Amino acid sequence: MKKWIIALCLLLTALPVAAKSYSRLDRKAQTVPTNQTETLPQLVNYLTQGLTSEEDKARVLLAWIVYNVDYDAYKSKEVIEHAYTPRAARKLNLSTGDIFVTRIGVAEDFAELYQRMAAMAGLDAMTVTGYAGRGVTTRNMEQYRHVWNVVKIDGKWELVDPVWAMRGDTNALQDAVSDRQHQREIKKREAGSRDATRKRRNRNIDDRWFMSDPKDFIQTHYPDDSRFQLLTTPVRIGRWLNYQ
Repeated sequence: MKKWIIALCLLLTALPVAAKSYSRLDRKAQTVPTNQTETLPQLVNYLTQGLTSEEDKARVLLAWIVYNVDYDAYKSKEVIEHAYTPRAARKLNLSTGDIFVTRIGVAEDFAELYQRMAAMAGLDAMTVTGYAGRGVTTRNMEQYRHVWNVVKIDGKWELVDPVWAMRGDTNALQDAVSDRQHQREIKKREAGSRDATRKRRNRNIDDRWFMSDPKDFIQTHYPDDSRFQLLTTPVRIGRWLNYQ
């Protein structure tokens, strides 16, 4: 009997631990009543009401962004092409306004919104700048500039990438639109005519980019400040490029 109990214990410890399900939180983020989204503090209060876990709060905020904010492919393309030609950059009219109002932006806007929402929920969060992608080289690095977040959960910093967490139908504007079309879309959104009925039906969350394992995250993300690798021994940029 004793041997049987020992064998059973060994079997149970060898079984993989099921990943935590966030389906309840994700559904809450998808079904927020319109009258609870008039201001950002109101929205955050609704999303986090009744939640005591910092992990749950951090997740529901991410879920709302993923399901309700669109990625601006046009702005992203223009920033990459003109960021390092200052004269051309000054001529660009790329303002997307407050991302909470327009529900569209690029990585910097997504990360800034997540930080703002986290602070309102009583969470400590920061934006992190760096590089992210595959196929990065010393010649094309600036095309891979990216921004993401770290959020403190139960006293430990965790990695979150709101843009990479978006999976499916993510772009509201393609990179091929004109500057005039881009500004027209932003003005429509600022006036309140967002495409609220579409509900991003073909969008879901890639869990790999919420509370990511730093050892996995460093394979694709390299922060300007090595502290935000969250690794005991930081990886040098040369070694990171070799991962590519």
